[in-house]
Amino acid sequence: MSESAVTAKECLEGIVERIQARIDKFAGVNWVLGYDFSASNDGIWHIVIDDGLVEGPLEGEHEGATITTVAPLETFLEQQKHKFNPMTAMWNTGKVRFHGDAMAAHRFNLLLNS
Repeated sequence: MSESAVTAKECLEGIVERIQARIDKFAGVNWVLGYDFSASNDGIWHIVIDDGLVEGPLEGEHEGATITTVAPLETFLEQQKHKFNPMTAMWNTGKVRFHGDAMAAHRFNLLLNS
């Protein structure tokens, strides 16, 4: 499947699978991860992590999102494949924006990629 053929739901299902594979690391974590792909008409989604249980991806915005990533889906997919550093993209190019708890975003990245 080419990168452009990946849907937002499929992309986020992959993230949920990665969380589930490391679920022991997420014990005690209570976050809502928001994903706003509306710039590329791919919708708004969220994933709920509740004390080691994960639910999603769920379509729609969650009012209590801990952190929300805002980017076109194609840009998000590039970042997921480590084609660029998300911090560089955020600060230098504005390709990716984040709203919410920056420390939670950093910790999520560490938990997911360790």
